[in-house]
Amino acid sequence: MMRQRNNIEAVNVLHGPNFEEEINSIVPGNEFYKLSDGFGVLFINENNYSALPEILSVPSVTRYEPTTRLTLLGDITQGTANGVNANEEIGVNFFKNNPNLSLTGRGVAIAIIGSGIDYLHPDFIYEDGTSKILYLWDQTKEGNPPKGYLIGTEYTREQINEAIAQNDNTLSVDTEGYGTMISGICAGLGKVNREYAGVAEDSDLIVVKMDKINGFYNNAMAFIATQYVYEKAFINNLPIVIDTIYGTNSSVGVSTRTITQQAFYSRGLCLVTAAGNEGNTQTHTSGRILFKGDVQEVEFELTNNEENLEIQVWIDKPDIAKVTIVTPTGETSKDVDVANYSRISGIFDLESTGYSITYIYPTTYSGQQQTIIGLTSAKRGVWKLRLTGEYITNGIFNVYLPNRVFIDPGTKFRNPDPDETITYPGTYDDIITVGAYNTINSSLWQSSSRGPSISKLQKPDIVAPGVNIIAPYPGGKYATITGTAPASAYASGCAALFLQYVLVERRYPEKAFVQKIRTYFRAGAVRDSNISYPNNSYGFGVLNIRNIFDQLR
Repeated sequence: MMRQRNNIEAVNVLHGPNFEEEINSIVPGNEFYKLSDGFGVLFINENNYSALPEILSVPSVTRYEPTTRLTLLGDITQGTANGVNANEEIGVNFFKNNPNLSLTGRGVAIAIIGSGIDYLHPDFIYEDGTSKILYLWDQTKEGNPPKGYLIGTEYTREQINEAIAQNDNTLSVDTEGYGTMISGICAGLGKVNREYAGVAEDSDLIVVKMDKINGFYNNAMAFIATQYVYEKAFINNLPIVIDTIYGTNSSVGVSTRTITQQAFYSRGLCLVTAAGNEGNTQTHTSGRILFKGDVQEVEFELTNNEENLEIQVWIDKPDIAKVTIVTPTGETSKDVDVANYSRISGIFDLESTGYSITYIYPTTYSGQQQTIIGLTSAKRGVWKLRLTGEYITNGIFNVYLPNRVFIDPGTKFRNPDPDETITYPGTYDDIITVGAYNTINSSLWQSSSRGPSISKLQKPDIVAPGVNIIAPYPGGKYATITGTAPASAYASGCAALFLQYVLVERRYPEKAFVQKIRTYFRAGAVRDSNISYPNNSYGFGVLNIRNIFDQLR
């Protein structure tokens, strides 16, 4: 299980053989937390930070990125009052009630990476007493990790079946409920209440309970979870939908993977992700630097002190700008040249606030300038970021506070911009990004993140029901969840139905690629005649699986 680290700064490193020997020759006694045979987290402190560029340049390093914290994109409310099941609204019940067409997700796996699952909930147990869960990897529980990985414990369906037979709830526990609820929306059986059955009732589930670093979900654990899911689907020759229910305002400039990791080239792999819950949270602003030497200021307000606050500035490539922090009393930060992992740190004496400015230029696989500003014991008041153009073509910049759930309610930009609030990894180009729609009042959910991505990709692709959605909750109960996570779950269940039809049943196997699936989802979306599509809020419209199948004619 991941231990607490006092220093939260870290870098994820994908590497080949000899990496640990190579970095030990540069920084003896470094702290490298190895998670799998070729991946781990390198912890950074002020003493070894200057060596970081040299460490990341060693021959064995394949890829690296900052370790960032993630949040699960939903709010859970106990009970089912005012809750809804949206299967009828998105056209699922047409297939559930059609005697001539058996579309249930059979032969397709859905992967849920999050807080785990209550495997004893009746909605995940078939009539014969066997589990819907094909594999469950609890990264938090030391014991028997999957082959090739170094943390957690893996449980097979046979082991889960045995626990079900013995009513043994000790294998793994979902203490937060997110994984259980999202799994239920995707593929729950509705055993406790038939009205609350999921979309793809016969789909298998592959579930990962993510470990945390310093109390937060993070992209390191998410990365190895995704790799694990890929491998399990391949070994079992199963088409798979990976439902990503987490997101972060960090890394939003990243839009493209390496060719070997791209889902575009994998038949039977469909990636679906929640768009984010930052549309109305005042955590994003944007602007434009007009020319070299031009100065633009961004103001953000703290109504209470923030113990640790990180702000990210993204400059459109290939532009370069220096960033200066200005305190409420007018103190300014020191200066350092923009380079890859160049850094300056210090203390604002009048505020008793520590600060750091880290430049990453150019960022891996996206190429633009990323600037990470860290404030420690930041005091209340109006702060400024002063951006000065060094090399300017279009000069567009975007600035992000952490996700709203991580900061004080009074911490906000004074001139916020609701657009370009899609959270990572919804910014990728090989993924179906889903915003949240409110079926209760037939409108966009206010907090649903807006597009486009800052790399100008059309996001979200679609929206789906995401307000007061009833789903299984640990302990054999139901609860409601609101956010883009339940919206992505509806889309993931529909993707499983689609993959069953086109690939498992071999009707249109050439259509079982994520870019084609996304095209059908976009084409089949329900659109309001009074709205122009695609747009930054709704994408191409509201999810409807019956309309999607109409596009196959």
